[in-house]
Amino acid sequence: MERRFYALRLLYDGGRFRGFQHQPGLPTVQAALEAALAAAGVRTPLAVAARTDAGVHAVGQVVSFGARVDREPDALRRALNASLPEGIVVLDVHRVAAGFHARASARSRRYVYLVGAPVPEALAGYAWSLPDARAFPALAPGAIPDLLRLREALSHAVGTHDFSGFARPGEQRGSVRTVTRADVVVATWAPLLAIVLEGKGFLRAMVRNLVGTAVGAALGIADPGIVRELILARARYRGVRAPGWGLTLAEVTYPDGALPGPAR
Repeated sequence: MERRFYALRLLYDGGRFRGFQHQPGLPTVQAALEAALAAAGVRTPLAVAARTDAGVHAVGQVVSFGARVDREPDALRRALNASLPEGIVVLDVHRVAAGFHARASARSRRYVYLVGAPVPEALAGYAWSLPDARAFPALAPGAIPDLLRLREALSHAVGTHDFSGFARPGEQRGSVRTVTRADVVVATWAPLLAIVLEGKGFLRAMVRNLVGTAVGAALGIADPGIVRELILARARYRGVRAPGWGLTLAEVTYPDGALPGPAR
């Protein structure tokens, strides 16, 4: 039988897993997905759009693979969801072209980071709650992020830069990335902010380090220009890393026709 190629779009609660990628003896999204695929008769290597860290959530993760099996996409989706553990849902399955690759074919990735002052109870485990004495021990009680300072700090990340100063040391050789959007959306129903970062690709820990630095600037701990200074310095990052549970991989986009959009 000829190889056929598939792409899955996933949602998962990162708090239940130690990240996407395999880690011996620890629960990961990859291990759970491979076990569910094996139960459906599919054993094959997987490509993933973004290797999310421990605690990081996803509502639009994409995984692709090729295998010598012929499965009707919706039947495969149902079979996988019947086998997957609580906390992971396959939203849709599509047949794709032989050249499609979840990571290499991606045009952009959009992340959303939630910050609350404090976080509404319904979003506990999905947003960073301020004040945070561990991250900002010198912060005065009741301090809240200043929106203008937050937006100014994030604006320095937009464009093509060497982001080695915001990367996890030793993870990747190429450190030049392009950020196309760095925005803040304010909730009207709660003291909640959504920091939106979008680009073709991000270094490991880059989003969380950018958020930690920008939030520090918004709280008055540093000048908003600190983001630009750290980009130019290209030194090892020693600032605050925002916790993983506030971060969600919201969407991965592809060139027109490569992968149908999510079901609405």
